[in-house]
Amino acid sequence: MVEIIPKPIKKMPSWERILMYFTFGLLFVSIGSFFLLNYFVNQSKKELQKSEEVLNQIKTEKEIALEKEVFDYQVKIKDFSLILTEHFYSSKFFGFFEKLCHPQVWFSQMNFNVNDYNLSLSGETTDFLTLEQQLRIFRKEPLIKSIVLSDLSVGGEGLVDFSLDIILDQNIIK
Repeated sequence: MVEIIPKPIKKMPSWERILMYFTFGLLFVSIGSFFLLNYFVNQSKKELQKSEEVLNQIKTEKEIALEKEVFDYQVKIKDFSLILTEHFYSSKFFGFFEKLCHPQVWFSQMNFNVNDYNLSLSGETTDFLTLEQQLRIFRKEPLIKSIVLSDLSVGGEGLVDFSLDIILDQNIIK
């Protein structure tokens, strides 16, 4: 059955109308804020780019020369650091060697080859027993890799002359 009599349209309560208008207004404000903020971000990017271009163009000859000088010093510092790390500290070697020497052994000649850590020694001592004690002291040291007694003779005044070839660990001088 079809009704012919129109019914009056139901009115929305006023609080629902206010809430609807408020929601639509908030939606339009949010959309407008998005586009406005996007515009300001783009403007800021353009200004920043212009400022960077101006700063790059403003470099004077003095600044360029100063910058080159700083880079030159930087290279020198790197080279100096390399030299210090690879430096041979002879003071460490002599301190190490002094601790290992027997009191009755005198070394008259020493030749140290830094490239292969080979130490050649010539010296003299009072007797063979003292020489054997000196060799034992050297053999107990972990930084000495090998010892070779290359020459042995009885010299003047009954002293024992000898020559040693010693190969040292590379950590002894670093």
